Amino acid sequence: MDYLPQAGRPTGLSFRDFKPGIDLPYEFHLDLKAIDPKLYLVWHPYSVLYDMIMNRYTGSLDDPRFAIEEQHGKEVWGWVTTDNKGKPITDETWHLWRLCDPYGWAHVCGLVSNDSDYLKLLVRRLHLQAKAQAEGGDLAYGRKLREADAAARDKASQDKTELFDAVNKENRWLLDKAMDNFASGKTAPTRPQKEIITSFGGQTNKSKIVRDISDEEGGLIVPDSWREE
Repeated sequence: MDYLPQAGRPTGLSFRDFKPGIDLPYEFHLDLKAIDPKLYLVWHPYSVLYDMIMNRYTGSLDDPRFAIEEQHGKEVWGWVTTDNKGKPITDETWHLWRLCDPYGWAHVCGLVSNDSDYLKLLVRRLHLQAKAQAEGGDLAYGRKLREADAAARDKASQDKTELFDAVNKENRWLLDKAMDNFASGKTAPTRPQKEIITSFGGQTNKSKIVRDISDEEGGLIVPDSWREE
């Protein structure tokens, strides 16, 4: 018996049927069915564009729509995107769809990893979504996600501000020295430099490199995250 119901799909096309316990952990499959028995995993060979509700109906000439149909010799859920040479862009990941019989299928999300921690996080997120929808619908779930996102952004902004204040405090002596030099009329750049002696095994003479010192060698404290930016 096939894993995917036939509802809303064309028949006889080549597609990869999901095998619980082989393609993904069986426990993950059971968790999905416990949340909603109408959740199914669908293999996407290509990157596609899709409508809110998908089935095999392609629409009229005046109002065409994306559909579950044959493209490039496979059953494809949506319109295949291509590169600048017309070649299909591959996806090759599992996507979660919900059967909305008799209307068709609704896309839920794509799986970005097979890692067990990620799958557990996805199950918790779907459980939160199901709970929020039961309590207040899609708007309630969207509000919960926005609140969580805003809290995370506020925390990141606060951490960055605290780091900026701490760095300024540690480097205060350099600013004070610069202000003293300015007050004394010493405004020309000093360009402090450093000599580096280099040699290698068997070398009879040594080479000398002279370069400007870095901010850190001059005493300035710069966090690693700032250097990366």
